[in-house]
Amino acid sequence: MADIAMLSDAPVNWRGDLLQFRRYVDPLVSVITNPRTETPFTIGIYGAWGSGKSTLLQMIDERLLDRHGDRFVRVHFNPWVHRREAEMLLPLLNALHDELAKDPRQRFTDTVKRLGAIMLNLAADELLKKLKLESMSVERIGRLAQQYAELRGQVDSQAGRLRGLLQEEADRLAAQGRTIVFFIDDLDRCEPDQIIDLLESIKLFLDLRNVFVVMALAKEVVDRGVAVKYQSFGFPPGRHAAIGDEYLDKMIQLPLHLYPLGPAEVRRFIAESRPGELAKAHVATLERIVVPNPRKIKRVLNLLQVTEAIIEASPGLAALRTDLVVRLVVLRVQSPELFAEAARRPDLLVALELVHQGKLVPGSPQGFQARFKSQAEQLQELVQISRDRHRFLAGLFAGSAFEASADDLPLYLTMIGG
Repeated sequence: MADIAMLSDAPVNWRGDLLQFRRYVDPLVSVITNPRTETPFTIGIYGAWGSGKSTLLQMIDERLLDRHGDRFVRVHFNPWVHRREAEMLLPLLNALHDELAKDPRQRFTDTVKRLGAIMLNLAADELLKKLKLESMSVERIGRLAQQYAELRGQVDSQAGRLRGLLQEEADRLAAQGRTIVFFIDDLDRCEPDQIIDLLESIKLFLDLRNVFVVMALAKEVVDRGVAVKYQSFGFPPGRHAAIGDEYLDKMIQLPLHLYPLGPAEVRRFIAESRPGELAKAHVATLERIVVPNPRKIKRVLNLLQVTEAIIEASPGLAALRTDLVVRLVVLRVQSPELFAEAARRPDLLVALELVHQGKLVPGSPQGFQARFKSQAEQLQELVQISRDRHRFLAGLFAGSAFEASADDLPLYLTMIGG
């Protein structure tokens, strides 16, 4: 049986730092721990999905705990876990409540009680708003209406004063030498309107003295959220990115964009990720064609290891060209829709290869017709769309030999998951 170890997509700690995130951690921790840093203060860590934002948040948290454990109340909130809740504020407050309640020395008992009372009132209000009055007597409805009105007055008062109440608690904690740091992750996995609602709640209720917020987000997802939330304003489509910038500028004091991986970093990441023999044999090709995204690279390496084991255990597959296997695995991971098209029409791989190697002019219907006959029009359209959408294809088809293996392409594609 093959001995296969897989790479996890979970955030890594210091020992698994293959991305040199230490270069970010120390400056950010210095910002948070410097007594001259003015609060409220919000740090935005920007990066595409899979770029390592969660890993960086975890490393900052670890460094604060290791070196400044008694100075900070570190609160972790994942809005995606609560995405089905109508209001994100309650679970956000609950995360703070639970973190304070965990203190083994019970130093924050009074704060925990006050936060609990606030949450209880807010939760009661949410439940009462959803209350169904079917099959109830007139008297029962009357009593509930009176109770609701009385509680509503309390809730309105409490909610209206919520920012002030939270500021009082943050100041009390600061008097005890503790500063609150909220870590907010996976925000960009929520629905666009939820993203904007939570950002507005953060600005409204957590923009407080003695409070830091460190959030990870993909900028383009926030742009889409702004477009959805404020579509009735009639902003021009081309302005959404600029409006997203202006929106975030009002709440984030330090925007940090993660550097994309360069060729040398991709090479080191592959080398230090325990690649299988197939990946090792074609590391130069991988460096050229994998997108510089840690999550994508891990998926490519995992699929290559499993594919390698399948080839070794399957009679008749030993003659397959391993360089084509590597290219198809990358295509499978980085463009599933294009891989699916190739699985339906294997000649698409030949067409893409001929175009990228300069052997076929993409805008020449005659050339496509002579080579692909009845499939010519569909293949020409797919090639044009793919070339416009995927820049990595130029490297993937440079020096490839799909045309020479045209008869075996269905076998390659089926084995990899076509």
